[in-house]
Parts: sequence; C-alpha cells; structure tokens
Amino acid sequence: MIILGLDIATTTGFAWYEPGSSLSTIKTGLIKAEGSNAEEKAASLSQQLVAMFRNSRPDFVAIEQPMRNVVSFKKTRETLAGPVEEQTVNPNALQLSSLSGAAVAIIAAYRIPWETIPSATWRKHFLGMGRSPGFDRAAWKRAAVERCRTLKIAVKNSDAAEAVGIAIAGKASQAFKMMQARAA
Repeated sequence: MIILGLDIATTTGFAWYEPGSSLSTIKTGLIKAEGSNAEEKAASLSQQLVAMFRNSRPDFVAIEQPMRNVVSFKKTRETLAGPVEEQTVNPNALQLSSLSGAAVAIIAAYRIPWETIPSATWRKHFLGMGRSPGFDRAAWKRAAVERCRTLKIAVKNSDAAEAVGIAIAGKASQAFKMMQARAA
C-alpha cells in the first residue's frame, strides 16, 4: 500500500510513503501551481496531479486539511490623510480551499481513497507535539525539516518535509485503517 501525502499550497509538497518500508525510501517533491489567480493555479495543480497519477497511483492520499475559517485581522495602511486602520483577510487562505478542492476532485475521479488531516493531528503524530506555545509557522516548518533529516528522508524544503509528516500520519487515520481492513 502506497500513501501519498500532500501539503497543498501554491507550492505543494508531496511524499510517497510505503508503510513497512524504511523511512529513508520515502520519495518527496514539489508541484508549483502556475497562474495569475486561484482558479488558474487550481487547474495547474490538477493537471500536474493527473500527470503524476499516469506514472504511479497511490492507494491512499492524506491531505493537510485547509483552515475551515478565514481569520480577519487589522492592518494599518498609509494614505495621504494619514494612517488608516482596516479589517482584512489573508488572500492565500482563500486560495488554499480552491487548491485543495481541485486536488480532491482529481483524487476522487481516480477513485483513490483520501482523507484530510488537521495540522495539529499530523504534527502531533510526526513531531510529537500538536500545538506548542511560542511555535510559529517558521518554527513548525524547521521542526518538520529537522525531523526528516533525523529520519534520513531527503527533502528539498519545508513543504516536502510537511508532506512527509502528513503521509506518515495518514497511516494512522481512520480512513486508511478502514481501507486496509476492507482489503484484508
């Protein structure tokens, strides 16, 4: 059984993991979604997943669950009249759902079982901690890369390292366990 882990973003990290094999055999890489807007990037990611599945199909796909809420924050913008405080959102957060939806559509069209895994879940499983005070986005990424290096898993960057964590946590997911039970 082969698990494909996906850390979906404009640069999507992926990891091919075969449970039971040496962790150093995990193959990783990156998919760069091209385009000038979220829809074009989603189409690009979809086309690249189709090309990937022509060469090799996973038995299961574990995907980092995109945030389910869009957090707004205050931002100060300088105008000719002086600073103006405005409420805004991170546009990348909106784009992640489009990219994830595109990936899930391709995966489902190939009838490959899949599951989304929250970041706190895969981090706890892979790194030993799900949420840690003082950890920011950069610290989590460094921790994933360091863990891969410790396990002798070759990764190009943190996106690929996080995909490794997602793939390994995918093995512990309920959907994967149920799929294995049906296959047995």
